[in-house]
Amino acid sequence: MNFVNLIFFLMRVPFAYAYDDLSDHKPATQKPKAENDRYKPANAVDREVSTCMRTTDIGSTGNVHEMWWKVDLGGVYNIYSVNILFKNYGGYELRQRGRFAGFSLYVSNDEIIEGAIRCYKDGPELPNLNFTTNCITSGRYIFFSNERLPDDTYPKEFETSNVWIELCEVLVHGCLSSGVYGSNCNFSCPINCRYNTCHIQQGTCFECKPGWTGTSCEKKCDRGWHGLNCTQQCLEHCLNNVFCNHITGQCDEGCTYGWYGQYCNETCIGHCINNATCNQETGLCDGGCDAGWSGYECNKACNNGTFGDGCFNNCSGQCMGDLPCNKRTGHCEMGCKTGYTNAFCNKSCVNSYGENCRYPCSTHCINGACDRFNGSCVSGCFDGFIGDKCSQVNESFSFNSALTSKEDNLVPITVGVVLSASAVVILAVAILVVRFKRQSKKVSKRKSLVNEQLSNIHMTPLKNPRQSKKETFSTSEVPTMQKPNNYINEPTKRGAPTNKTISVKNMKAQIANMSVNDNAGFTNEYNDIPRGELHPCLEGKKPENKAKNRYTTIFPYDHSRVLLKKSTADQWGYINANFIEDARGRPSYIATQGPKPKTIEDFWTMITQEDVSTIVCLTNLKEGAKNKCAKYWPDLNDKLQGDDITVRHLGEKVYAEHIIRRFNIHNEAKRQDRQVTMYHYTAWADHGVADPLSLVVFHRQVIRATAQSTGKYTLVHCSAGVGRTGTYIALDALYREGEKTGKINMPMYVRTMRKDRMNMIQGEDQYKLLYLALMEAFNSPLRSMTSDKFLSEYQEQNCYTNCGNVTQKMTFSTEFEELMSIRKVYSQKDYVSGRAHISANYIQSVLPVEEYMCHLSYVKGHNTYYNAVLLQTFLEKECLISAQYPLSDYAVDFLRLARDFNAGIVVFLGPLKDIDSSSVWFPTKTQTKSVGGFTVKHVSAARGSHVTLTQIVIQAKETDDLRCTVLECPTWKEGQSTGDKGVLLDVVKEVKTLKNNQEGRIIVLSSDGATRCGPFCVVYNALEQFLTDREVDIFTTARQLQVRRPEFVSTLDEYQLCHDAIAEYLLKDCVYGNA
Repeated sequence: MNFVNLIFFLMRVPFAYAYDDLSDHKPATQKPKAENDRYKPANAVDREVSTCMRTTDIGSTGNVHEMWWKVDLGGVYNIYSVNILFKNYGGYELRQRGRFAGFSLYVSNDEIIEGAIRCYKDGPELPNLNFTTNCITSGRYIFFSNERLPDDTYPKEFETSNVWIELCEVLVHGCLSSGVYGSNCNFSCPINCRYNTCHIQQGTCFECKPGWTGTSCEKKCDRGWHGLNCTQQCLEHCLNNVFCNHITGQCDEGCTYGWYGQYCNETCIGHCINNATCNQETGLCDGGCDAGWSGYECNKACNNGTFGDGCFNNCSGQCMGDLPCNKRTGHCEMGCKTGYTNAFCNKSCVNSYGENCRYPCSTHCINGACDRFNGSCVSGCFDGFIGDKCSQVNESFSFNSALTSKEDNLVPITVGVVLSASAVVILAVAILVVRFKRQSKKVSKRKSLVNEQLSNIHMTPLKNPRQSKKETFSTSEVPTMQKPNNYINEPTKRGAPTNKTISVKNMKAQIANMSVNDNAGFTNEYNDIPRGELHPCLEGKKPENKAKNRYTTIFPYDHSRVLLKKSTADQWGYINANFIEDARGRPSYIATQGPKPKTIEDFWTMITQEDVSTIVCLTNLKEGAKNKCAKYWPDLNDKLQGDDITVRHLGEKVYAEHIIRRFNIHNEAKRQDRQVTMYHYTAWADHGVADPLSLVVFHRQVIRATAQSTGKYTLVHCSAGVGRTGTYIALDALYREGEKTGKINMPMYVRTMRKDRMNMIQGEDQYKLLYLALMEAFNSPLRSMTSDKFLSEYQEQNCYTNCGNVTQKMTFSTEFEELMSIRKVYSQKDYVSGRAHISANYIQSVLPVEEYMCHLSYVKGHNTYYNAVLLQTFLEKECLISAQYPLSDYAVDFLRLARDFNAGIVVFLGPLKDIDSSSVWFPTKTQTKSVGGFTVKHVSAARGSHVTLTQIVIQAKETDDLRCTVLECPTWKEGQSTGDKGVLLDVVKEVKTLKNNQEGRIIVLSSDGATRCGPFCVVYNALEQFLTDREVDIFTTARQLQVRRPEFVSTLDEYQLCHDAIAEYLLKDCVYGNA
């Protein structure tokens, strides 16, 4: 019988030979349920015609009168047909057709039949058993339904009593692969079809994804419309009046002023500092409240009697008519009460009286002083005058009697003056002693920090190639086993991983959400990832291998460790290293510890054996007082010699925050030579966090340089090979995954790494750094370009700007808007020193960021503040200082800045004669200036067309003389909005020439320390980049500088000036520009 059923089954389905069977053994359900398991719903898809599903009686003789049966295809597929088969009923086929009659077929993407699409309805004639119908649609669920309702009339051929619905096989045919159509399922559906499905024969879309329309969904929604079927209208609050995204309805470029939210449909309610708009996602004021406002949402006006930032300042209380002062400025806008003056009305009248101190005291008052309210002379009148205001002549005045009286009064006055002066001196000494102790502690702490940072820099002298000698794989580092507290291997297992896949486009919002409540989101997510020793590490704990581990708690897992193919038995083939998979599960990395002196040969053996062509080093050799890694490479043009391996150092490039070294490895046994490149990132302290943008710029350089690499693995190490190493590998793997798919899963990938090496990524800070770095990487793609491409784009842009082609949007303008939108935003607490010394700043809107501020050394009677920040050039770390012009009262602090930071070059981006303080400290040819404890002498001067150079010597007691070159731009007047590109380029070139021939830092100054300084620093660094790498990336250069001085290049004119100056250099000064 089974054989007959099989033949019968095969005879009924030849029409569908080209399509896939979508319902074979898929999950099936029914209602009402079967009377027993013999007739279960799965029987209809088991591909056995002899076994059938069956319901209870739905006819007039039963209790239920409706039924459905459903199969779940497991996904949304393109469907061609439905074929229903029955077993052999042995002469009762007509009765079975009567029970079968009246049925319907539905297709849906949802589990319920309501809302499903009906693709077939049986007519009044009895259907044939072994039924087939085309059902060209798409869907996941196929429903078969039937009914015998008591109040309905059915054709006489229909069975209405004892109606057991039975289905023996249901075959759904279509394309098993998603997104294809055609008789052989070999054509792709249009990419914008909703659910990735289309007409299985014609390829047209049943529905379009949001934002698209047309039979093939090839057309975007009309401008101003978005969403499913293009039925939703955009709001009108997108930045620059652009239309919303045709898919999401969101404003991709941000909201116009005063609006926020994904759709820019919520009104900013707060008053943000500097009249800035609110955060585009939260609606809050990220930079703080504007003066005069407070509260979490900056929507609470200061109470009467208070004003300013945070409403922390009290009004003077002396405003005219007891009116409250201006809540923003503190000024009394209607004037002052009698006896007070200035804008705040907090200054008592001096030698004057009345409203706003408008009336001068009488010249006949003793000491010129009078009552500030009524003008009466408080110390009496000069001889010969009488009256409250001493305005009347005393006609009985006698000169002799007056003289005698005056001499008698001298003694008590003199004593009083002496006693008062003594009290003042004693009080001043006490205050200075207390301040000296406090400042000494601060200076001691700062010097300690500076010394620690300087000790992290490992200096290696270069050898003369002709003096090269053979070295072996060993160094002089003392081999010690370290066990720092941060390296913990106690296993901490958590629950099953949750699905935390996020879109790379939503990184910023995700970070904002996770940062609330003191980074609670990062802490919770990180702590939920298992850590510690999760798998066996037996090999690393063997006595003979323990000495090869840098730390006593970090071992490689046995299942994933790198096995060295050594021939000698005493080597054991052991190294503390593990293979790590990428986000797709492919072994792509080797994570290892920083080599020890005794493991250097093993390290190079592993590189040779595992076909490594890229090394990423994330540690300095020594950090603080601790050895973090042995110097496993030879000096430049020198070599290291092992048994079969020779490593020769071919060349290196030193940048501000990383070094690139090239090596040749010669394998004597195989007679082979290989090239290996080492990328050494030097700006990341152990257990700390790097600057996200800095790390991303380094990572981009590695990615670009290794794009054509033939190596099998990238080797990454820090000191222990877990914290910084794990963070970098995750950055690389997740960036590559996000670029391909648009999505990443951070905690899942950290679990992947920790599956193969313990404790990869250490601490919530490094975990948050990973989020921030990925946001930087996805939000701002690489913009480096060759000089030819830069000039081509620059000239094309100039044509759009100057030749009248206004249909092209300005490239520089678009880039500048992006630059402004992603620059770092600091809070008020990041400007503590600047706010505390507000009078020492030219303007209050440009203050130094605390983390990067130049703190002056302690000097009795002076504070340690100057509005100046440390910056880096393309090639040197913290080589530049951006500072404001010295104010007249702070000229000595400017000289302290130059001395403390060893400034050999000082650049004034304007004429010195226009700066008031210049006459205080800057000597002419015949002058020597003395300022505080400094003596400044003129040495020589030279003048060019745009730049004047003056050599000076700054001298101070107990310190060496500081020889300094002062450059000024006499033609760059303060009133000019932007400078001439020739002026800027000339001063940059002069500074570069000087820097090549002398040591010391460069101080560059403007009125506020940001205007003009920004273009100077950008052009200086961009030229260094071009001269080093033959590339230009003004956008990224500006971004990196804005991390420390956010006000740099804050106008489109300055951004344009940077491009103009670089183009001028490439066209005229660089030989490549004339080629």
